[in-house]
Amino acid sequence: MHLSTHPVLWQQPMVVSIGVFDGLHRGHMSILSACTELAVNNGWESMVITFDKNPKMEMHSQPYHSRLSSDAQIEEILINIGVDHMVVIDFSPDFSKLTAEEFLTLVCAFCQVKAMVVGEDFRCGAPASSAGPVQLQEYLSRLSPGACVKIPPFVRTGEGEVTSSTLVRKKLLEGALEEVQSMLGRPYELDLAAYPSKFTEDGLLYRTASFMQLLPASGVYDAALLLSDGELASVTVHIGEQELFIESRNAFADWQTVRTNRLSIFAKRSVS
Repeated sequence: MHLSTHPVLWQQPMVVSIGVFDGLHRGHMSILSACTELAVNNGWESMVITFDKNPKMEMHSQPYHSRLSSDAQIEEILINIGVDHMVVIDFSPDFSKLTAEEFLTLVCAFCQVKAMVVGEDFRCGAPASSAGPVQLQEYLSRLSPGACVKIPPFVRTGEGEVTSSTLVRKKLLEGALEEVQSMLGRPYELDLAAYPSKFTEDGLLYRTASFMQLLPASGVYDAALLLSDGELASVTVHIGEQELFIESRNAFADWQTVRTNRLSIFAKRSVS
């Protein structure tokens, strides 16, 4: 709403991608790569429009789960792939009532939409008046004449399943970290920077209840701990119902000086 009221980008030709983008898996990356490539090739800029909360979970059409990525992780990945702008929508009951046309009118009001790149399963607007990719092109033809819609195909797993945030969550909760890594294109990573830890003689202890990100199934995992000074340490992670314990395989000189940044979890070693 702020951008609509103060359209600082209204003269900027833009390629826009809209979605929740939780986890930024290979399917998401295909969409975003197409977005940035189209922008660069035409001398435009790229914009990702996402949400502070998952609309499907907020509207109870999908079971609630914690997020797969922190805000910092999402922003870092978008910067690395060359996205120029990120707009985060504060999803609310009032916002959920917008029709597809009302929502797209807002988007087209704060920038010059030259193209939209969305997934095959894209929907926007209140359920009774939502729009998929076909309707999206119809609305854009009227709201931003000449704009086109690009729809990269689904990215599938080796087993032929569509790569999705839902499937990533399912495999994570099963402890299938190798399959999660394959869908993400990178290890599953916890952003530890904001969480307090307790120092013990052997490692670091976290309360699982404090995590905003979804944790893998209880068990023992191989992982790597990235420290704030850039040092990377091989660790073993013990995940239980109440606690997450990081055990260093090569003890640090002084655990008290450790400042954690990210924890990449690779594979399950055994059942705890």
